[in-house]
Order: sequence, then C-alpha cells, then structure tokens
Amino acid sequence: MSLNRNIRLISAHGMFTHMLFLLPIILPYYQSIGLTFRDFLIGEAVFSAVVILSEVPSGWISDVWKRRTTLVLGAFIALAGYATLMFAEGFWTATLAQGIIGVAVALNSGTNTALLYDLLHEEGREEDYRRLDGHRHGISFYGTALSCLAGAFLFQIHPKLPLMFDLLAILTAMICIAMVREPVRFQKSVEKHMFHDMWVTMKYALSGHPEITGIIIVSTVLMSTTKLMFWSQQAYYSEAGLNVLWFGVILTGSYILGGLAGQLSHKTENWGSNRSALGVTLGTLIVACTVLANVTSIWLGMILFFTGTLAYAVGQPRTNNAINKRVGPERRATILSTANLMIHFLFIPSSVVLGYIADKGNIGDALLYLAAQMLILGSAGLWLWGRKTTPQVQP
Repeated sequence: MSLNRNIRLISAHGMFTHMLFLLPIILPYYQSIGLTFRDFLIGEAVFSAVVILSEVPSGWISDVWKRRTTLVLGAFIALAGYATLMFAEGFWTATLAQGIIGVAVALNSGTNTALLYDLLHEEGREEDYRRLDGHRHGISFYGTALSCLAGAFLFQIHPKLPLMFDLLAILTAMICIAMVREPVRFQKSVEKHMFHDMWVTMKYALSGHPEITGIIIVSTVLMSTTKLMFWSQQAYYSEAGLNVLWFGVILTGSYILGGLAGQLSHKTENWGSNRSALGVTLGTLIVACTVLANVTSIWLGMILFFTGTLAYAVGQPRTNNAINKRVGPERRATILSTANLMIHFLFIPSSVVLGYIADKGNIGDALLYLAAQMLILGSAGLWLWGRKTTPQVQP
C-alpha cells in the first residue's frame, strides 16, 4: 500500500472523527430528554475526568500495541458512547455516555499523529510531517464545520437524527483507519508493568528534560486557552446583544477558518523556530483577550475570537512537531498523550475560575484573568523550552 494512500486514509479518519453533528444542538438535545444545562455540565466534568484518567494509559497502549488497532478500538468505543447517548432517558445514562466517549477521545489523541509520523519516518520523509499534519488538522476542521451546519437542520426533523449521523461518521472513520497499513517500527516492550512504564515516561517528559517540559507547558497553555476562548464567545456575544440565531453561523465560519489555517500552516514552517512562532502566538492571544476585556463590539469580537481558532489550528501541528523531533517511537505516543493530559489538568480549574469570575463580574474580567494566566504560564514554558538538553537538535 502506497504512503500517499495511507496519508489520505488518515486524513479521512480525522475528518469523519471530527464530524460532530450533535455539537451545535447538544443543549437542546439534553433538554429533549428531560435534562438541564447543569446536568450537561456535570456530564462534561465526567468526560474531562475520564480523559485525564485514560490519556496516558491509552498512549502507553499505542506504544506497546499497534497504532492502527488502537484507533480502531477508539472508534468502536465511540460508537458505544454515542449509541448510549442516543438511547439515554435520564441523567445517569447520559453521563455514562459522556464517560465512554471520553475513553474513545483518549485512545485517539496522540495515536493519530504518532501513526502519521511513524509512516513518514519509515520512508525517510519526516520533513513532510508538519505540512501533512497541518493538512490533516485542517480537514478535521472542515468536517466539524460541515456537521455543525447539518446538525441543527437534522435536529429540526428529529432530535435523534444528529446522533444517527454521528454514528455513521464514526463507523466510516473506523473503516478508513482499518485500511491503513501499520508502519514497521520499534515497539516498546514492557519493562516491569504498565504503570511503571507510564511513570518512567511521564518522568522523562516532565522532569530532567526541560525542553520537553517547556514544550508541554506551552502546548498546555495554548490549547486550554483556545478552548476557553471558544466557550467564552457565547457570553461575550450575548453581552454585545447579538441574536442567538447567529451563534451557529459564527461557529461554522470559525471552523472553516481553522481548517484553512491548518491546511496552510506548513507555508509558515520557515517563519522562525517552533519556539519563537508559538511565543508570538501566545502574545497575540494575550493582546486579543485584553482588548476583548475592554471593548464590546460584535465585529471586533468576531475577529479577535477567530485568533483563538487560528492559534489552535497553527499551534497544535507546531507543538506536535517539536515533540516528535525530540522523542523516539518507543515512547512518542505516551509523550503526546501526556501533553494532552496536561491540557485537561489546566482546563478544568481554569474553566471553574473563569466561570466564577464571569458570574461575579462579567466576561471582560474573565478574559483579563485568561490573559494574565497565559502571560505567566506561557513565559515559564518558553523559558524552559530554551534550556536545551540536546544541543544538536534545533528548537
């Protein structure tokens, strides 16, 4: 099987995995089965907690098992999660569904990028990773944008239809990834037991290797910030007086913009090192949040919130590339999963603080807090990243 065909299948898997037809109408769907916004938030908390618990073990499974098999398993579990949610009639079943989907997300994260890099490494084409991962990332955005447009329409026909299309998309993603050839690579053997190996790898990532630690901190701050900016949009637009009917249109436009940015991100690969590029990205987000905190304007708000989408689309391939260049295949997926794990660790307390500040004050105060958090943690991460442990490797 040719490398190009494998790459196309991985991109298709990413697109179908990110087709979330339920996303734009998830709250109305919860209401249709008799649940409240509070119930939804509890389910989201359970989802994040499950991802935290599953993230590193799933990366370890990918490193000692096969990448393709891990992704097929993730798709199968996602099918179970969405099927459970479709037939849910109360709080506990819906929350269980969120937890099952959390396991699927953990199995997918890190493994998909590690599979792409391993295939390119096998052919001696590592230099193409950033461009191709950005392309994969962009197509995933397009899949989400398309499903957001369709999801609201399907919900009007029948509340269960968006979930039926989610199941169809996941099944298609499973077929695509099952057709990918597993790359030949060094597979890690278990030294003592699973938890020992995971502990050793996390120690490698978070202590004794300041460059890796710094990259993970920068990735954590950047990805959690863009997610918090995404969820802050509705509160900001509500204060600006925007009709709620436009929220879905803005969301779709945001994902399309992110898809374009992801696909074209490789064009900027020569614009400085990964470290300097992500430093500029963090600085841009700090300015955006500061301006948003002091100015209430629908059009300016749309532009500045779009910087968060652009930062996510461009930043993730950069951080993944920085990690891949410094870590061997025997622990690559575990390190990438550790990076994703830290995003959830920061997101959960940050979202609680952000919500509290917005509730006691306004969304502007919350965005100022977000800018201050980025400045402090981002600066620390960039400083550690600059402390080279392997002088022969460029940052």
